[in-house]
Amino acid sequence: MKLSGRKREDVTIHGIRLKVRPGTQPLPSPLIAAYVTAFSVAAEPREAVVKSVRALQAMGYDFEDVLPEGLMLPLAGWGEYVAQAWPEFSEEFPSQDEIAAHLAEDGVAFSPFAGFDRE
Repeated sequence: MKLSGRKREDVTIHGIRLKVRPGTQPLPSPLIAAYVTAFSVAAEPREAVVKSVRALQAMGYDFEDVLPEGLMLPLAGWGEYVAQAWPEFSEEFPSQDEIAAHLAEDGVAFSPFAGFDRE
């Protein structure tokens, strides 16, 4: 869903939490899987899930599961969300202008991967 002509306050970001495994791209050793939140703009959550899974697969990871703790936030609230939810990783996230430009091109952005080494 392209953002052309829409105001930031009218755009909703969907945050889809996913469990991923190595595919053609390995996770850093010794990790066997990871959780990640994928952020995209979509008309509804199902579309955001499809976009997120495709983006992960394009990166070489295998999608395993969608976690129920998704979120929706206004694009204009991105900076506040990052500051509250990810204060220790805020430098790893795109800025407000960067996320708007990336999502305007139908892109998907990802949180840091939280990996684990055993089930």
